[in-house]
Amino acid sequence: MAESLAQYFRDIRLLAALQCFPGEQPYEAQPPQQPERKALLLYLGCNVLRTAHLAKTAAAVLRAMGFDFHAVGGPAYCCGIVHYLQGKREAARHYAASSLRHVGAYAPEHVLIWCPSCLEHFDEVVSQEQTIGFPYEHFTAFVARHLDRLSFVRRVEKKVALHYHCGHPQPEQDWAHTRAILQAIPGLQYVEIANPPALGRHCSPKYISRLGQQAWAQHLDEVFRQAAAAGVEVLATIYHSCHRVLCHQEAAYPFAVVNYISLLGEALGLDYPDVYKRYRLLGDPEAILAEVQPYVAAHHLPPEQVRDVLYRTFMPPCARG
Repeated sequence: MAESLAQYFRDIRLLAALQCFPGEQPYEAQPPQQPERKALLLYLGCNVLRTAHLAKTAAAVLRAMGFDFHAVGGPAYCCGIVHYLQGKREAARHYAASSLRHVGAYAPEHVLIWCPSCLEHFDEVVSQEQTIGFPYEHFTAFVARHLDRLSFVRRVEKKVALHYHCGHPQPEQDWAHTRAILQAIPGLQYVEIANPPALGRHCSPKYISRLGQQAWAQHLDEVFRQAAAAGVEVLATIYHSCHRVLCHQEAAYPFAVVNYISLLGEALGLDYPDVYKRYRLLGDPEAILAEVQPYVAAHHLPPEQVRDVLYRTFMPPCARG
């Protein structure tokens, strides 16, 4: 169990490092001794760093909106949900307390949480066990409330459907806020399609295993079929967990799978390529390994650990089997 947790966080660090040169990441990965105080803080969580373009774009969007803020993310700011789901409740409380302390050192007046798992864990566990000394909300809620601060520079002439989650108040709010963001983008035509409540709160191992892999895949196949029937050019995702497990499906359908923040970034003139999706579609760990060598050298990463995480992350399941 301890080895799997160590590997879990090592994978996050490695995949993040393979997409950002030293000093490029738009967040603090290690808590500073005496952080400058700012009213706004973006709490990215851990897993989004696997899809580093989403973290980069989220931070760039806030800057484009004129906000001054801190951004934090990575294992040092773990909310504790991974340990909690593995039954390590004391460790989960410890990690949550440590993160609350690190975030509290910035003295934020408002915290934006990107990760749906972090938000769920804060709401349902951490807030019941500890004092959270700052108000927080999901990233989509904050952006949707400040649409007037968006200065668009491009039209996004695309027909877009949304993969969302419903059946619980929080993801339904996130769905409504994301829909409002997409509908504000010039040129974008939003098309509503049905997504079943059975999918749970987000596409993560917790909810996939609860539903069963086969049933989950069947529900998502129906979502993809609806999107294809509607003639969309893009099926947008809200959460990074959904994006990771769905992005490669675009190879089998006549539309792209793109996170909503990338569409918003495109309209604002921001361009952070989806490296994670490109690697998943490539499905060739050795080719990826050759491509990421500049990052390996820049970060002095252990080559065998890099090869290992690339094979486990990007080798197609059938080849892996």
